[in-house]
Amino acid sequence: MRYIAAALISILAVFWTAGALASGSSQEETVLTCRIQGHDREVSVSIVGTRATYRYGSALLKPEMTLSSPLADLDYRRKNGPGDTIDEIVTFTNGDTAYRITAGFRNGIAPDPSALQPFGTLTVTRTGKTLTALSCRPDSIIRVHDRFLARMREIGRERSSDGESLPNYEIQYPAPANQSPPCKQDFNVDTCWSRGVGAARGGDLRGALGHYDKSCEAGFNELGCYEAGKLYLQNRQLRDYAKAQERFTRVCDGDDPGRGPYACKYLGWMHLTATGVSRDLDKAWSRLALACFLHNDADMIDPEGCHFFAKTVAAVRAAAPNRYARADFLAYVALSQACTDDARTVCDEARALYRTGAGQHAPWIKSCDAVVRANRTFSSCEEMARFRGDYETAMATRRNLKAMFLAALNNLS
Repeated sequence: MRYIAAALISILAVFWTAGALASGSSQEETVLTCRIQGHDREVSVSIVGTRATYRYGSALLKPEMTLSSPLADLDYRRKNGPGDTIDEIVTFTNGDTAYRITAGFRNGIAPDPSALQPFGTLTVTRTGKTLTALSCRPDSIIRVHDRFLARMREIGRERSSDGESLPNYEIQYPAPANQSPPCKQDFNVDTCWSRGVGAARGGDLRGALGHYDKSCEAGFNELGCYEAGKLYLQNRQLRDYAKAQERFTRVCDGDDPGRGPYACKYLGWMHLTATGVSRDLDKAWSRLALACFLHNDADMIDPEGCHFFAKTVAAVRAAAPNRYARADFLAYVALSQACTDDARTVCDEARALYRTGAGQHAPWIKSCDAVVRANRTFSSCEEMARFRGDYETAMATRRNLKAMFLAALNNLS
C-alpha cells in the first residue's frame, strides 16, 4: 500500500504525542523508517530509553544488521533544509564501517519546484571510502522530525557532533489550525505562529499556512502575515496572488523593521513583473524604494529589493529615456546599498555598472562624484560599492547611501 509521507508523519506524530512523550520512556519510538529504492529492504532508526538503534533488512524477516549507540555518543548533525524544514543526519559505526542516514526535505522538481519532497539516504563507508549509497523510496518515508533533538535535550546534550549548539526552539507537532486553541501572545511572537513553524519544520506547508493565517488575523504581530504571504506567492499548490498581496501589504505598511523591507520587496517585484497583478512601475518604484532605503528608521533593508529597484529604474528609463537619461546614477546608489548587507551578487552589479559608466565617460559618473563631494559622504563615487567589514561601519554607510539616494532623486535629468 502506498502512503503520502506528510499524512503518515502526522499520524505518527499523534501516536508519539499520545503514547511516548514522557522523558526516559522505555517504549521504542520509531524516528525514521523507509523502503530502499529498487531493493526489497527497509531501513529504520528508533530510540529506546537513552539509546538509538539502527536496523536494516527485509521488512518481513529478522534484520540483517542491528546497531545500537547511546544517544550521548551518537554522531548527530543538523542542517537547514528548504524554508523552515530541518534535515537530520545520524551515523552508526561498526568497527571501521559507518552507516550514515540522512532525512529531510528537498525542493521539488518540474512541474512543481515549490513543493517539498521528503528524502532519505543510507550511505555506507569503510575507512572513509564509500561502499554503497542508497536512497529511500519517497512514498515510503515515515519520519518524526526533531525527535532526536528532543531526546538529546532530555539527556543534557548541548551540541551536535560537528560542534554546533543544538537549537532551543519549542518542538511542536500541531493539530490543524481549525482544531487548535486561539492565538495567544508569547513574548515577541504568538502561539499560532509558533505552531505554523512547527508544521513547516515537518514539511506540512498547508498545515503551516493555516496557523500563519490564524496568527495574521489575531494581529499580535506581523510574523504570520509575512510567512503566509510567502506561501501564497511561492508555493504552487497554495498559490493565491490576491491573498499574497494583502498579507504583504499589511507587513510592508506595518512597523516590523526586520520583515517589512522584505514584504515591500515582494510587493514591488509583483508589480514590476506583473505577477498576479497588473504591471505598475509607479507602485513597483515606491515599494522597492521602501525595501532598499526607506521602510524604517532602524535602516533595515532587503538587498534583493535594491536589485529589483535598479531593474525598475531601468524600466522607467526605457519608458521615458529623455527624462531619465542619468537613471544609472540612482540605480548605482541602490545597488551599492546591497554592499552594506554583504549581498555580493548585487554588489557586483553595482561595480559592473560603475565600470561600464566610467569606461564610457557617462555623465552620471560626474553627477555622482559631484554629489559625493557636496555631501562629503564618501571619498569618491567608486567607493560607494565597497564592502564594510564591521556592523557599525556598514550601518553608517547605509545611512550615507540613504542620503545619497534622496540626493540622487534630484539628479535624474
